[in-house]
Amino acid sequence: MSVHALKDINTVLMNKRKVGGAIEAKSIRLRSGEEFLYPVFTSLEQTRGVYQSIGFMTSEGERLIVNVDEIAIMKDLEHKLICQLENTHAKTYLLTDTLNYLQRLCEVNEGCLSSPFKREVEGLACDIGAKTLEKHGYSDFVVYADSTENIVSFTQKSMLA
Repeated sequence: MSVHALKDINTVLMNKRKVGGAIEAKSIRLRSGEEFLYPVFTSLEQTRGVYQSIGFMTSEGERLIVNVDEIAIMKDLEHKLICQLENTHAKTYLLTDTLNYLQRLCEVNEGCLSSPFKREVEGLACDIGAKTLEKHGYSDFVVYADSTENIVSFTQKSMLA
């Protein structure tokens, strides 16, 4: 999904658990001439409704925070699932964080398959991707995985039951 403004980045960051994924750009160039490929945005700070700084992780794993006035251009911003990110450092970090959250969520809700819990787990599973879930021992979640590694559903007779 395309992203059109800083407001869209802010919406995704503020609703991370609801919408999942991350915002990744093809590139970002600063006024100094520095260019970063596949930055993944991690924060957006505002004061009195005015965006002040933006944080992102570079494809080399550096975490930068820059004043929005220092940004010359951001190309092809997209909201992507974590498993679809090009930035391998950000992808690894976000997958680890999401897998830890999923594990804790399953522990807290053990034996309880309520609708909100199932929706959240399905969202997390789609965000993580089938290959990563299987690699980390969550193969029972996978009922159907398409060629893009997205989870469509998970079984109720999984490790959650």
